[in-house]
Amino acid sequence: MNVVVIGAGGIGAFYGMLMHKVGCNVKFIARGANLEYLKNNKMKVTHLDYTIEDKIETYGIDEFIETCVPEEIDAIIIATKAMSTEAISKKLATWTKDASKIPYYISLQNGVENEDIMKQYYNEEYVIGGITRLIVSHLVSLGHVHCEGEVQTLIGAIIKNEENNKFLKELKKVLDKTKTSTFICEDIKLELWNKLIINNGVNAICALVQEESGPLIKNKKTAKLIYGLMSEAAKAANAAGVNLRQEDANKMFELMTSFQSVKPSMWVDTENNRDLELDEICGVVIKNCEKLGVDAPYTRAISTILEFTYNKKRKQLS
Repeated sequence: MNVVVIGAGGIGAFYGMLMHKVGCNVKFIARGANLEYLKNNKMKVTHLDYTIEDKIETYGIDEFIETCVPEEIDAIIIATKAMSTEAISKKLATWTKDASKIPYYISLQNGVENEDIMKQYYNEEYVIGGITRLIVSHLVSLGHVHCEGEVQTLIGAIIKNEENNKFLKELKKVLDKTKTSTFICEDIKLELWNKLIINNGVNAICALVQEESGPLIKNKKTAKLIYGLMSEAAKAANAAGVNLRQEDANKMFELMTSFQSVKPSMWVDTENNRDLELDEICGVVIKNCEKLGVDAPYTRAISTILEFTYNKKRKQLS
């Protein structure tokens, strides 16, 4: 399988190197210092159970569009921050405009709106939603990603047909050769919202107080905040046509109490002076609750305080 991974960070590098290891022809699209490093050096992925290290062909996105043709690519995995989805989609839509064959586009990103954005630019039957869970993966230095967890991948077509079902089965065969588990979902949108319940529950609050999820869930007072954040996300799903109830939020909360303590991506982003996915995670919950005529006070409070304090810190550093 010929695969392009956009975003050679924690998730993108992990999946790209796994697929390279089992024989896929993988290309990375990166930017900035990461791009310059990978053009001349190997990518390394370390896990408690294995290490994968090799030189991978790497491009900037404009260079890739000028150099490669869509007909030679089977799948494009988008593993960037969600705020980059529209800009990437616009570029790739121009690239495939006159192509006789286009690749499948797989989102492995935070948030629940990436696929809706992608559908505006590609044939929606080629848009695949994806979720990674039971994994903690971060870029620890240029060209080095460290990850932990057993790793599960959920994939599903937004609009199902015989052809994309065949592709999903082929993709699962590839991923099943790796030390991960992959599941094809009938309703990927439902699973995306289930993951948002967890993301909304722990991502912003961990970044705000600079603490992992485990101690916050074990503390009675902060656990109530996390429960409130998760409950608001479940409620918000209904405005997007996804039927989630309080019972679903309860299940996700119980899952987090038994899951290993994690350092969420927003906390890592604050440490590296990166933009935060606040609109794509918390903002979606607030917006959809407002559509239902209710507020999301937990989400609004935590995300607003995090945004204010983080922006203040960035101004002081600039």
